[in-house]
Amino acid sequence: MSSIFENKYVVFNTSDGPKVILESLNTYGADGWELATMITINDGQYIVAYLKKATLIEAPNPEQTKQSKIAELWSGDEGKE
Repeated sequence: MSSIFENKYVVFNTSDGPKVILESLNTYGADGWELATMITINDGQYIVAYLKKATLIEAPNPEQTKQSKIAELWSGDEGKE
């Protein structure tokens, strides 16, 4: 099993206050996003939050795939109604 990461950023206006920022980050967190870092830009007028989300990828098992194909070929269910 391996994982890949999706990345995104969200820009907040500091004049909106911390409640708006926290609610937004909590919503992203509920969707599986994790806060990686935050920076301020434009003399502190904006906060940019960088988010990441891991997605697990399960590699196929070649032995199990082979056994499944053989089982399908020899199942004897073909032609029955």
